[in-house]
Amino acid sequence: MKAKLPPTYYCALIAILYVLTFALSHLDGYLTLFCLETGFCEERNPFMRWAIRISPRFFLFFKSFLVGGFGAILMFVGLRSGKKSILFFFGLLFLCYLWVIHYHFTNL
Repeated sequence: MKAKLPPTYYCALIAILYVLTFALSHLDGYLTLFCLETGFCEERNPFMRWAIRISPRFFLFFKSFLVGGFGAILMFVGLRSGKKSILFFFGLLFLCYLWVIHYHFTNL
């Protein structure tokens, strides 16, 4: 029988990863806009390119809505099920955003 994480510890880890991932998403959005204005990079995601064409504010709102919504669903499922795999997926999402932020800073 596998030992489960204590519920408060598990909830705290998921909440911390959710907040940090959301913060990295915002940082990515602002760095993307900065890079686009200076000409250092181009947006390759077609959905985000569409959102930027509408307006930079809409782009930030759309990005926040997608990441926040997906993260909230993942957090809700993780808290209801209590499975460690959700924690793994949140950690993976967080590491992906860390890589994107690293990419932005190495290409400035």
